[in-house]
Amino acid sequence: WAADEQGTAEMALAALEEQILHEGPHTIAAILMESVIGSGGVLSHPQGYVQGIRALCDKYGIVYIADEVMVGFGRTGKLWGFQNYAGVIPDIVTSAKGLSAAYLPLAMVAMRQPIKDFFENEPLGWGATYQAHPVSLACAYECIKFMLDNDIPGAAKKLEPVMVECISALIDDHPSVRQGRALGLFGCIDLVNAEGQYVQNIAGPMAPAAAKLKQAMMEEGLFGLFRPPFLHCAPPLVISEEELRDGFLRLDRALQKFDVAVAS
Repeated sequence: WAADEQGTAEMALAALEEQILHEGPHTIAAILMESVIGSGGVLSHPQGYVQGIRALCDKYGIVYIADEVMVGFGRTGKLWGFQNYAGVIPDIVTSAKGLSAAYLPLAMVAMRQPIKDFFENEPLGWGATYQAHPVSLACAYECIKFMLDNDIPGAAKKLEPVMVECISALIDDHPSVRQGRALGLFGCIDLVNAEGQYVQNIAGPMAPAAAKLKQAMMEEGLFGLFRPPFLHCAPPLVISEEELRDGFLRLDRALQKFDVAVAS
């Protein structure tokens, strides 16, 4: 790794360009990537990396697809996750979850005008039984209207310092929490054992200590994405500061039991 974010981004982009040339740009239809890595631990890309991806796609005629399923519609404090990287516009955006606030199942694909124009005359030879379901679309319309009328992305951004503060307090107070991060109302902490190593592999069965934390969270009335060794925090975007701090106090109490479990 390089000494700073810029150097790290440059090294990664150089490796990617080498791989593109090795494979042959004409064999690569698209590069698909999450704007912020979600299930893998809420990881923002190094500054300059996403801009570099956009530049490589332009250079070699590759479509850049932004996966915004988890972070689209305000989760990171901006309407779209890719807006956290200055000057970046994808060719295609996929999203779901926040589109209908999970009241009804719905996903979407957005694209630049040239791609849209192409498929107007060259349609794909398949359909979906519930495509553009009117009830789901009505739900999404009301959700998006509420989000824009009440600046829900801005509200998430205002609470980001609270998330960072609360996560930092957990790191200071609990030996089982090694590090954490937050962007808007999208946060995550990394859980470790007494030796300072991840409490378990991400793909493995749940470790006994992790199972005890899950039970302790339930007893505190907390429900969240717990994918050891990562514990995500993605509260409703309409949450208040008081409710957010209360949630972290409950998590603090649950982690006290986890500290004991990993120590033993």
